[in-house]
Amino acid sequence: MENPVQEIAAVINTLTKGSPQQQQDTLNTYFLSNAAFIHPFCRVPSISKGSVPLARDLDSRWLILGIYRWYRTMSPKIELTVDSSVFDQRNNTLYVSIRQTFSIWFVPFHSSSVKLLSVLRLTQGSSSEPGQLAPKYQPDGRNSSALAGPGQERLRYYIASQEDLYQTNDFVAFVLPYLGPLLVFLWQLYATGVSVVCSILFLPLYYFINSRQAKITRQE
Repeated sequence: MENPVQEIAAVINTLTKGSPQQQQDTLNTYFLSNAAFIHPFCRVPSISKGSVPLARDLDSRWLILGIYRWYRTMSPKIELTVDSSVFDQRNNTLYVSIRQTFSIWFVPFHSSSVKLLSVLRLTQGSSSEPGQLAPKYQPDGRNSSALAGPGQERLRYYIASQEDLYQTNDFVAFVLPYLGPLLVFLWQLYATGVSVVCSILFLPLYYFINSRQAKITRQE
């Protein structure tokens, strides 16, 4: 990607809605071969080719492809919207806010509308090596249109890791639609009530502990 903020929506939509070939091509183009993947239900550590005995051709990108394929198998029709994306260029991290409706076709009436934040750690590499080799990392986060190397190849951003973050109620919605989020909502109200009541009952202890801590802080 030359402009992650502008291009990431198309990348995500192709991964989740594209044809099998488009899905594979997108993964091979934008993900590093040793990219990591973290989700509440599954995890793929960073694996480089040749690092696994008896499976020298195995890398983490192939495992991530398997996850996306199963994702599409369970829910062939996915409604997904990228609400916003923000690029922290200093830390080479892209934050993407997403809404999706996930429906498992073999579970009657299953439909989960969830929100998530996808955190993508990016790194830069030559466009002549589209995700096939580990690119030359640029810790200064300079613009992807910068030129580098003897051939003056254009640098692009590639995904080194993906971590999908869900609120508890959205996470539970995958397993127990409708009822799950309601139970979480009721539990949150209960926990709020307990917290408020305890804060009143233990107010003297609160002042005692924090007053001592304030004195220690002032002395330091």
